[in-house]
Amino acid sequence: MSASSPVQVRVLTLNENDHLSNVLYRLKRGWIVQIVLSSHIVSQKVKVFTNSPKGYSNPFQRNSFRELKWVYPSTIKYDDSNRYCSIECVKPGTFQYYFTTNGTSDEASSAGSGYFQVEPVLVYKDSDNVLAQDSILCQSVLSKSLGLFEEWESRLEVTKQTGYNMIHFTPIQKLYTVSNSSYAITDHHKLNPIFGDKSYDDLAKLVDKLAREWHIFSITDLVYNHAANDCELLKLHPEAAYNLQNSPHLKPACVLDSILMQFTRDCQAGLLEGRGIPANVKDYHLQIIRHYLLECDLPRYRLWEYYQCHVDELCEEFRQQLMKEHEQISDVQQCEVEENKLQLKLGTYKRLQAKVDLQMARQIYFYKHHSESSLNDVVDQACSSLRHRLVYLNQLQFDKVQKDLVRAVDNALAGCRYHFFSPDGPKYEQISVKTPFVGNYFAYPNGEFRHPNEIERLIDTDETFQQYTMAHNGWIVNDNPLRNFAEEGEDVYFRRELVQWSDIVKLRFGTCYEDSPALWDYMKEYTRLVATTFHGCRLDNCHSTPLVVAQTLMDYAREINPNFYILAELFTGNEDTDKVFVNKLGINSLVRESMNAWDTYELGRLVGRYGGDPIGSFFQPPVRPILSQLTHSFFYDQTHDNPCPIERRSLEDVLPRSACVAMACCSNGSNKGYDELVPHYIDVVHEKRVYSQWVEEETNMLMGLIPAKLVLNRLHCELVHNEYQQITIDQLSSTTLCLTRHNPGTHQSIILVAHTAFSPPQQYWEYIRPLNISGHIDEILFEMTISSPDGINNFKRNPNYINGLNNVQVNVREHLQIEQSQCVNLHSSNAKTDSNDRHITFDKYFPPGTVIAFKVSLLDNAQKSVHEVRKSLREFIPSNDSTDSIFQSLVKSLSLVELNRLLYRCSQEELADGKGFDVYEISGHGKTVYCGLQGIMSVLEKIRLTNDLRHPLCNNLKDGNWLLDYITNRLLAQKSTQEIGEWYRSCFSHLTQLPRYLIPAYFDAIVTGSYTVLVEHGWNLMTKFIREGSLFVKALAQSSVQLCGIVQSARLPLLSPLLSEPRPQDDIDEHTYLKYPKCPTLSAGLPHFAAGLWRNWGRETFISLRGLMLLTDRFEEARYILIAYAQCLRHGLIPNLLGDGARQVRYNSRDAVWWWLYSIGEYIMQAPDGHEILDDRVSRIYPTHDSPPQPAGAHDHALYDVIQECLLRHLQSVTFRERGAGYGLDQHMSDEGFNNRIGVDFETGFVYGGNRYNCGTWMDKMGSSEKAGNKGIPGSPRDGSAVELIGLCRATLKWLIKMSDEKHYPYDYVETSSPSGSKIKLKFEDWLAKIDSNFEKYYWIDELDSSSPLINRRQIYKDTINSSLQWSDYQFRPNFLVASVVAPEMFDKYHIWKALEQVEKILLGKYGIKTLDPNDYNYVGDYVNDDDSTDPCRAHGFNYHNGPEWLWLMGYYLRSKLYWASQLEKEDETMKGVLNRTIIHCRHILTNHQQLIMNNDWKGLPELTNAGGVHCPHSCTAQASTSATLLETMYDLARIY
Repeated sequence: MSASSPVQVRVLTLNENDHLSNVLYRLKRGWIVQIVLSSHIVSQKVKVFTNSPKGYSNPFQRNSFRELKWVYPSTIKYDDSNRYCSIECVKPGTFQYYFTTNGTSDEASSAGSGYFQVEPVLVYKDSDNVLAQDSILCQSVLSKSLGLFEEWESRLEVTKQTGYNMIHFTPIQKLYTVSNSSYAITDHHKLNPIFGDKSYDDLAKLVDKLAREWHIFSITDLVYNHAANDCELLKLHPEAAYNLQNSPHLKPACVLDSILMQFTRDCQAGLLEGRGIPANVKDYHLQIIRHYLLECDLPRYRLWEYYQCHVDELCEEFRQQLMKEHEQISDVQQCEVEENKLQLKLGTYKRLQAKVDLQMARQIYFYKHHSESSLNDVVDQACSSLRHRLVYLNQLQFDKVQKDLVRAVDNALAGCRYHFFSPDGPKYEQISVKTPFVGNYFAYPNGEFRHPNEIERLIDTDETFQQYTMAHNGWIVNDNPLRNFAEEGEDVYFRRELVQWSDIVKLRFGTCYEDSPALWDYMKEYTRLVATTFHGCRLDNCHSTPLVVAQTLMDYAREINPNFYILAELFTGNEDTDKVFVNKLGINSLVRESMNAWDTYELGRLVGRYGGDPIGSFFQPPVRPILSQLTHSFFYDQTHDNPCPIERRSLEDVLPRSACVAMACCSNGSNKGYDELVPHYIDVVHEKRVYSQWVEEETNMLMGLIPAKLVLNRLHCELVHNEYQQITIDQLSSTTLCLTRHNPGTHQSIILVAHTAFSPPQQYWEYIRPLNISGHIDEILFEMTISSPDGINNFKRNPNYINGLNNVQVNVREHLQIEQSQCVNLHSSNAKTDSNDRHITFDKYFPPGTVIAFKVSLLDNAQKSVHEVRKSLREFIPSNDSTDSIFQSLVKSLSLVELNRLLYRCSQEELADGKGFDVYEISGHGKTVYCGLQGIMSVLEKIRLTNDLRHPLCNNLKDGNWLLDYITNRLLAQKSTQEIGEWYRSCFSHLTQLPRYLIPAYFDAIVTGSYTVLVEHGWNLMTKFIREGSLFVKALAQSSVQLCGIVQSARLPLLSPLLSEPRPQDDIDEHTYLKYPKCPTLSAGLPHFAAGLWRNWGRETFISLRGLMLLTDRFEEARYILIAYAQCLRHGLIPNLLGDGARQVRYNSRDAVWWWLYSIGEYIMQAPDGHEILDDRVSRIYPTHDSPPQPAGAHDHALYDVIQECLLRHLQSVTFRERGAGYGLDQHMSDEGFNNRIGVDFETGFVYGGNRYNCGTWMDKMGSSEKAGNKGIPGSPRDGSAVELIGLCRATLKWLIKMSDEKHYPYDYVETSSPSGSKIKLKFEDWLAKIDSNFEKYYWIDELDSSSPLINRRQIYKDTINSSLQWSDYQFRPNFLVASVVAPEMFDKYHIWKALEQVEKILLGKYGIKTLDPNDYNYVGDYVNDDDSTDPCRAHGFNYHNGPEWLWLMGYYLRSKLYWASQLEKEDETMKGVLNRTIIHCRHILTNHQQLIMNNDWKGLPELTNAGGVHCPHSCTAQASTSATLLETMYDLARIY
């Protein structure tokens, strides 16, 4: 997007117990891995370690780890949730990281680990030119077919002229002369003598020349897991192989092998014809052979005896042992060892020589004998028991061997079937030593096959024979590559499961150097020779090489050459297992074969799979989460192991196959001979000819596929160099692929259409669907066809060199205008001004084997629109000078209220505006949660990372401009957002001119970029605590923007015209023409409490005011809200519900007023000159109990007088009945519930109120189910003196006394009349003292308290006192937590600490606090509001406050724990360390909320959860009080010292 290239950062999030050896992270040099912590471990003492070197010059040491240092972006104390550490990718290779959570550095106790891979850089010598990894064009050559070293350049010239930039040489070492196989290496340290008398130095000079002059890199095979039968090392060190001495478990397999070899010789000699088995075997003979082997031949050799014991001998040995120990018989007790633990030990695998542990047998069978039993009787009994066990074990072994032999014979028959009868096999004609029934599994001394009887003798008596009889290597179909199939217990050789290579021996490295030092040293030197000569290697048969071996040797290779490139032949059949090998060995690329595709569709799928992003992909930021990737691929049109595609498919298939491979976004590979159209498999074993040379009579530019391949190779490199990084595959017919590569920067595309031929084409071919191109066709890059009049019928092999077809016509035409094409027709205009699609048909001449490539650019108007859109995107980037972009200037003028409209607003809020807008609905996805940008962002942030271009949102954007119009028109409809709405309209007008496939990506860039600027602007308007806080703190603070806005149906009453400045502007409702103050209200929670009467809850507003308004620097708006509610004071209460400018109110809450009073005190303490609010003019709507609503300005009082009236009314013990009482006001409440009372107990100073039929505190659920019988019954009435109200009252008195002392509040007492008419004067200080002296006495339940039979929990605080339902006083609820924070002076520090421990033990949930003791009869943990059961405890959500876990209480629990731990730490020497433990406890809990808010589409925290933190669908998803109290917790944490 930008001309500059910002540093690429990949963010790795650590999760506990994530050990990610099967996850691949691919990176480039210069990139940075930024490591952050998941919310689950952010509170723990995490240490991170890596073995990645700190600098390029530092050597890599696999087992040397360094600790990474944390960076702390947040300056707020204990707010380090966004700390990170970084690893700079300075050196190529695969590196490991691990982390601990216990503060140690011990890798063994790591809590998680993983790997990341840094790509090597292939730099051409003597230049700065780099070969990009995806640009690699590798050709495999059989080194043995290059001939004399002096002729190599001439033969390799073909590779150069065809455009390859890498050569893969098969093993260059001395080969096994018997087989001549390219992979049967006799001496790994010597070059093949057929090259002449040459050294590795000579070869290194050639490799250097190829790189310097030809710009061709060179790699060769490293073959670690096997060696030729005559390998020099094995002659001196036979222990380096699996032989019968170090692997005696192979003896039975060796005997079986000799039996099958003898079967071949017997067949060849005609000895089995009498049994119906001739040498000239047919398919129908196989069942006869099976019967003969299983029923006649194999039983004679009694192979099961190698796995059995001699029962009589072992029993006699056991008897003798027992008799010798008879003097200790009195000490022998029956042991608890189970009989099934006694198993045969096979040892050296001699017939009937298996053993058992006789000491264990003694413990099991030799019991303490009774006095009446003789020693002989006891011994006889023990021996008899052992005999039964041994017979049983022998039978098990017999049964197993029989099953294994059946499997072995069936596997042998399958091999025979392939070699003799399979269409793709060698089609042997008769069984002979040269074409055996099965191949031999072992290399025998001197290559002699002996009779089984002699073999049986030699394997037990001849040490030399045992040493030099070695197991062959091979491969197993669908095997687990992480197991070593030659080890004991695998039985692969005995079951004949191996597809063996009879010219090579499997090498035995063991698990460490000490197991086979000669072999390890030998292979290390082999590795050195290759690493100092070549630029990389191909790990042959990597899946069969022990991981520890390959890892050690690859580390050594990269120690020599840090950029050593590792290509691997790895066939595990499982991508996760592939990644384990890639991570542990540092593999850069894997061999992938196009020949694995069985049809055109599968070929297209493979092309798309091995690299590249889909066209139209989202623009990814430079800093983004790290994602697991597929291993990089070398995608071959043909490998040197593949059958010839001309034989397997057709001649016509080679061209389109290569063209499709060239379009893949990964390295390409091919096999020498493919381009020369060699029409047969060039056998790595049997081919003895050399390659042709670059001379006119052998190979030249016009021969075979060479001219076409040169063009395709150039195309592949240009696609990478010009950053055509995106790809899409389409199919125009069952045999025709359309592959498009796209440059997301220039938006140019290369479209290639290939007509494949997986089988020889017929005279007519199927219809090919027309191609519609959106854009201008700049040119036809090329069109190619391949044909041959007589195919391969007249082909003749040249006896001297490997030749190809010479009668094939490959027609290549380049750089054509569309009108010049001989293959396709254009049926539309191609003018740049024509916005219609280009319509191309394939009805001119497009037979199988044809390829065409178009270069396509955007039309002029689309290109101009791209320019304009990108110009708009640059406006999101702050300029280096002092000038702001248009967008930045518009954003800086926005208030937080205007941000609320831009970013948020749920359905009810938007509908209340009456502008006809609602949340946007995406077909196939559903409605967004917000109307503002956050609604779209919550969808985009999920699909961008995974590039989900098929998501319904992307389809919506591609199909029409509805969402663009919605965003624009919604903002234009409001005066406050019209200017920024115009900006979006202008930007989107250009966006609509782009091709539809590009719109999702640019839409995301616009929305995400603008959203980021808007959100950051909101944070910048808040306090330093927010600005410099972590993302968690900012996310909590963002709830202030989400929930605080202007909603037409939930306006505050008009404020006094005499209110001192600042005061809000007046706003006139365009429908009712009524005046309202232009100030926001605070929603209790979304989406349920968003608009109308249900938006403004008095208590919820003031529970949340400190956290969401004061801590975020919204003092002015907080002041308006405080004064607005003061205007509504009536009966000494503020409204519980306030709607339509106080035209709709309910005074059924006795706690809201105390939260309001508490909030005034907090405002005074935190706002600049906060005490001035006490003098603010309050326009009383109800100056008396019974007055009708009064207009603003008619009855103005000072706020301090309104406060004083509130206190007076409580002292006067006011009783009243709600106005409009009855069904119309509340259809569920009983008649008595409308009667309210409030008062103060003069003896204790406690406020009280309510009755059993109403619920005047926050636990306000009223039963509504007639069916269950709870209608009109409060779920938790809590009448009397509710504990949190005592605390709020005390807190209010505290700040009133302070303000009175400072002369900001004109009163220091409340005065009223008694019933007798005398004056009662209660000073604030006396009132406070009464509360302090009585609180513990009345509320604390000591562990020895037996004052009431209703006590069921001790060491807790009562929830209420003097409730009409006396038992409810003793319920264990969490409301005392509020009091312990707002009025800690009332509490005994040891009592409250005990009570907090009870909360932690009984009420603490994952996110919230249980609202009732789980042992309580009324406890129900799951809230279901539409429950229609007959259970009165849960029907219609009756248990709303009787169990579900409320999150706002968690804030008070954490704040209380922190406060009281701090006090105990200071005042009690025995409690030292309690504060640190509490901080850890609190931070650990908060990690859950961090995860919850970040992963929530609403970007808020819910009201409550069901039991155990389970999501409750009936809860508000974003609750004001939850975010507020947790933000207060973070604020408290920052201030702990």
